[in-house]
Amino acid sequence: MIRLFELRTEKGLSQREAARIMNVSQGTYNNWENGKTQPSIEQLIALAAFFSVSVDYLIGNTDEYGTVRAGESISSEEREILKLFRALPEASKAPFMEFLKKIQ
Repeated sequence: MIRLFELRTEKGLSQREAARIMNVSQGTYNNWENGKTQPSIEQLIALAAFFSVSVDYLIGNTDEYGTVRAGESISSEEREILKLFRALPEASKAPFMEFLKKIQ
């Protein structure tokens, strides 16, 4: 899977954690990430939903994250904010959200 490593590391997850979330073995997830095997269509949809990207983005057909919710697209600025937020340590996410609420 072209972008699984990128998306997983942005979330700060290990392969073991991502595999547990997707309800597969770490070996299966590792094989997806390294392109040795491919997830089913249902698993692709679940991965895209978990990472808040489109299936097309996930498999490398587009560089656009896609839609977050049906009918709502995400701008490049919003995508950058999301990428930066995902890269934050977990302990920094709550203070960041409070900051955003204060400046709103």
